[in-house]
Amino acid sequence: MNLDYEKSLLEKSSRELGILDSLGLLRGTRIQRVIASPRKLGYRTIFKLAARRNPDSEPGDLFRLGMFDPGTHQIGPELDSCPLHHARLRQMLKALRPLLNQSGLRPYSESDHTGDLRYVIARTNQTGDQIIVTWVVTQPHRDLLLTLTEKLKEEGFPLVVSAMNVHPEPGNAIWGKETVLLTREAFIEEQIAKSTFYLGPTSFFQVNPWQAENIYLRIEKIAQTLPKKKVAWDLFSGVGTIACFLGHSFEKVLSVEENSEAASLAAKNVERNQQGKKIQILNTLVEKSADHFPLEFQKPDLIVANPSRRGIHADARALIMSALKAQPGSECIYLSCDVNSFSRDLKYFNSVGLSLFELQGFDMHAQTSQMEWLGRLKMR
Repeated sequence: MNLDYEKSLLEKSSRELGILDSLGLLRGTRIQRVIASPRKLGYRTIFKLAARRNPDSEPGDLFRLGMFDPGTHQIGPELDSCPLHHARLRQMLKALRPLLNQSGLRPYSESDHTGDLRYVIARTNQTGDQIIVTWVVTQPHRDLLLTLTEKLKEEGFPLVVSAMNVHPEPGNAIWGKETVLLTREAFIEEQIAKSTFYLGPTSFFQVNPWQAENIYLRIEKIAQTLPKKKVAWDLFSGVGTIACFLGHSFEKVLSVEENSEAASLAAKNVERNQQGKKIQILNTLVEKSADHFPLEFQKPDLIVANPSRRGIHADARALIMSALKAQPGSECIYLSCDVNSFSRDLKYFNSVGLSLFELQGFDMHAQTSQMEWLGRLKMR
């Protein structure tokens, strides 16, 4: 964070391009200019922090909210003033620890699987006028969390959605299987370009919505230039943002998402943005989705894949490859946030005749070492 922004952006983008080039993945690839983040600080509209015992605790000071030190599960520094976080989230974090210490909840201990509160996840929108908080607990604590929710509201925070995620099992996974709403409202609203989207307690959405808008508009512009615009796939669709942007150009769009909450919100977002007649939602794993595709979606002209850091499952890669072979002139847009899984998947695609012909970097995670890459691929 204390480095010159433009210099650090050039260094990290060059480093990751070097990784791809060293693997022979950039032969014949047109490299577009890297898009800097519209906001250098205060852009991160979500935090996902571990709640652990404060190692420096004094009587009555039980909690520390932070991330683990690298390579460990030991809690690092208190993160109540990280300049990457949206100002509204920084304000809330400063108020939260005293309230937690008074709440009757106990911080979770991984060593002996004791305590109540494992994680606190919060998201706001760009304007900071709506907040979701999800409390990940080892067992239900509805009354204590309701009280905590009300106290945050009394402090002046626009807490629209509060949810309890119950995760009783030991292990490293953040989320449990059951989520219970503690408020009447189930989602907040975020605006990207001219579209409005509903966001829920456990569904994924990009951490930097200002930069996400640049990416979605770029995908929309690519879609507009394609010669065929009948069918598009939006794989790993989340709450359906990219699907809605594709709907501006394509006759039909298939949105595939495994998270049931996200798929439900995608259906709402499709209707909210008047795309209901064009877009169909499939709530399933991409790698297991082929048998569920309606006949009219079998031959896509464009496939957009936006997987997690794990990249694209081998069966999903085979599905994409098969679809592109079946539709001459089609292409795939691969949006990746991890250069290692991106490289692995590109090596597979390259080995079966699919070439990366255009690549553009987007600084989604400003002031960090991480880049977002938008690659365009088509059959050789």
